Amino acid sequence: MDIQAQKIELIQMLLSTTKPNVIKKIKAIFEEANAGTLINSSMTVAQLEKEIEEAEADIKAGRTFTTAQVKAHFKH
Repeated sequence: MDIQAQKIELIQMLLSTTKPNVIKKIKAIFEEANAGTLINSSMTVAQLEKEIEEAEADIKAGRTFTTAQVKAHFKH
């Protein structure tokens, strides 16, 4: 069974259940699997904070480019 078929099967099972504890357990599994990860991203909150700190340091050190410089760079 491929992944898409498994997803559909799980959705059907979830929709048909009347047991709140099953839904709570499934939700807990997803929350645990996604702990520390931003929605729709593979980057954790800690990684994002580090990236922001590095970007702020670059700005303070003058390591920046104008929009025109970036556009010119990617035209080539």
